[in-house]
Amino acid sequence: MTNNNFLDNTSLFALLYKWRKKIITISFAAAIIAAVVSLFIINKYKSDVILFPTMNLSTGKALLNENNDFLEIGEEDELEHMMQILQSNDIKQRVVTKFDLINHYDIDTSKEKYYADLMKKYDEHVEFGITKYSSIRIAVLDKDPQMAADIANEIASLIDTVMNNLQKGMAEQGYQSLIKERDFIVGKIKIMEDSIAKIRAFGINDYESQSEVLNEQWAVAKIANNHSAALAIEKKLAIISKYGGLYVSVREQLNYIRGNLNHMNKKINEHKLTAEDQLEHKFVLNYAIPADKKSYPIRWLIVLTTACATALMMIVLIALKEKLKQLKQS
Repeated sequence: MTNNNFLDNTSLFALLYKWRKKIITISFAAAIIAAVVSLFIINKYKSDVILFPTMNLSTGKALLNENNDFLEIGEEDELEHMMQILQSNDIKQRVVTKFDLINHYDIDTSKEKYYADLMKKYDEHVEFGITKYSSIRIAVLDKDPQMAADIANEIASLIDTVMNNLQKGMAEQGYQSLIKERDFIVGKIKIMEDSIAKIRAFGINDYESQSEVLNEQWAVAKIANNHSAALAIEKKLAIISKYGGLYVSVREQLNYIRGNLNHMNKKINEHKLTAEDQLEHKFVLNYAIPADKKSYPIRWLIVLTTACATALMMIVLIALKEKLKQLKQS
């Protein structure tokens, strides 16, 4: 038997047979200890909510645009958006306050960093995930099955509150910004309307049609040798020639800015409606109910894992012991 080929030349079965009683005894003892210890682990129950996010489309957009369904099931962007909302401090604080989780989790508030301990406990008991069916799963673990179900359902219900508040804040901010921009546009329109009024004081009301008519009248006057009429028309044409280009330019700008104002008013109404929205941002497929059976701990798995790990560790130690024994003998 060589040192280099110990594992190849030594019968593993023979080794296990030689030490079988000790391996079985110690593994069994470890399993018993694990079973006893597991009895002191508090049972915890899990409750789940399964939901789908709906398209984040406000009532304002739905009413002011065609072919929009604001209850349409959302896709990847909505999933990621909702996951961020679920993990927000806003929802955490509301849940902690409503269910008095500081006391429920036995958090020592005398510690300087007790809030970090609270959030750690919260994250250990509350988890979120995206399923393979593109739904969101809210899972809550708690020693009280009713509490687990209540927390899961409360988190689901808070989605609308938090998202509507977020949407309202953004809409109100946009609304105020648009109002300022609209006031600026209205001021520009007033200036242009005043300019148009001053030009019209010179008798220019419709440059194109007036110019056409006056040119025809001038031609008739010339043919009729009516010099005084032709002279009077030439004076009018001179005024139109002097101010006509400016009139057309200001008029075109005014029409363009009025179009912008109409679009601006539409956006303002959209933001106003959005700020007043109280939409459902989710479709709940399954609400949480109190679990009949515990989810944690799985005692048989603890016992089995402990026994197997102990047996494996024993085999490794025995193999090392035999190896050292051979090295001393060589």
